[in-house]
Amino acid sequence: MRLADHVIRYHAEMLSDHVRTSSFLDLVHQTVRPRDVVVDIGTGTGILAITAARAGAAHVYAIEAGPIAQVTEELFRANGVLDRITLIRNWSTRVRLPGGVDVVVAELIGNDPLAERVFGITKDAIRRFLKPGGRLLPSGLRILGQPLQLPDEEIGRRMFRRETVDSWTAWYGLDFGPLAGVTHGDGSFDFVNPRRMRNWRSLSEPVVLAEMDFTTWDRPWIRTRRTSVATSRGRLDGVVVYFELMAGRRPFLSTRPATVKKDNHWLSPLYIFADPETVQPGEPLTVSFEYELRTGESFCAVGRRR
Repeated sequence: MRLADHVIRYHAEMLSDHVRTSSFLDLVHQTVRPRDVVVDIGTGTGILAITAARAGAAHVYAIEAGPIAQVTEELFRANGVLDRITLIRNWSTRVRLPGGVDVVVAELIGNDPLAERVFGITKDAIRRFLKPGGRLLPSGLRILGQPLQLPDEEIGRRMFRRETVDSWTAWYGLDFGPLAGVTHGDGSFDFVNPRRMRNWRSLSEPVVLAEMDFTTWDRPWIRTRRTSVATSRGRLDGVVVYFELMAGRRPFLSTRPATVKKDNHWLSPLYIFADPETVQPGEPLTVSFEYELRTGESFCAVGRRR
């Protein structure tokens, strides 16, 4: 059996993220009850479907459209649960099940946790699969923003700031001055492993940008303004946006840079400002965040209130 390298790498990274995977396994064990019928959307290697069967589910529908499905059924057989799991190789939005389910498991969170795919697929599953009073894993997510000062070398990798251009001129003996005049618009955007940011200077406490319950959220956008207070003096270079996955009212998994573990596989959106300003302790900061769920277009800025 042959799979493309990128398929193997993608699933290997998720399984190697011990915190992510074990957190979901614990949640499945806590949620699935004897005789439940479960659907696992985007089952991948089937680890959550296997766990649901071992937790007592009467039957699990494991849905997977990707090429990893070539090996998933063998994993079900190897773990002794093939008699209680049906593998469906299709997109969940094209699948019809013979009846309602008690639990929908949908671990569809990517580096951009707000991609339309999460809400479209989850909403469809709730509407067509989930029985009244059924359970959803995860039930929602919380989006947070953390104002930061970036190390100079991180800025240099992403933008043509004057101090960076001057460094290149000194290193290479060439005049890179014209690059300093290249506009960055409102700034730069990147995805960065939050583990890499754990020692970057935080300039305020995190601010909650959105709290989204998958069962009730019905807006195609997020537009928020939240106020924080600077906790230290520093150059306000940008904001990292990270998430917490929710089980009911409690978070069970977070990509906060200060706490994320080294095996984390998720990357976090990082907004870098073209014209950073210095902030002082106690200075009020207003974090503005916009996101269009249909297009994935986003915006983030921080204003100082004097």
